Amino acid sequence: MLGLSLNTYFHILFIVTIFSSLFCQIVLISEQVSWKTLRQLGFIDGIYGISAIMVVGTGLLNWFLLGKGSSYYLANSFFIIKISLFTIVGLLSIYPTVMISRAKKQNKHSPPANIQLRNVDKMRIFVIAELILMALIPLFAELMANGIDIK
Repeated sequence: MLGLSLNTYFHILFIVTIFSSLFCQIVLISEQVSWKTLRQLGFIDGIYGISAIMVVGTGLLNWFLLGKGSSYYLANSFFIIKISLFTIVGLLSIYPTVMISRAKKQNKHSPPANIQLRNVDKMRIFVIAELILMALIPLFAELMANGIDIK
């Protein structure tokens, strides 16, 4: 029981870290950024990636070892929705990551005072979409945990 509680705690902690990372990205993404801000964006994106991996890892521990068992989870429609949403969020995160990485790579050897980020509006839309979908996941997790299903 302690193992499940600790694992759930870390699962939630990493989810909060994902939210925080996405919020920081929205605040920092702009058309003109300094080299320092671009490096911060890269660092925050790295924290986001590590947190996403840890959410998956702690989720898998709950699914297969500590939680209610895979048959319980796979039989619940909200679990499938939750996993699908998290997958979509992961796919949406690729675009901002690529844009930040490209900008860092292009300016690595001689960074100018201000760096022009490309497709800033599109990057913001992707990050906002990630935040919206991430906000829905805890709702589906709670419904699933309480045994509520669409059926």
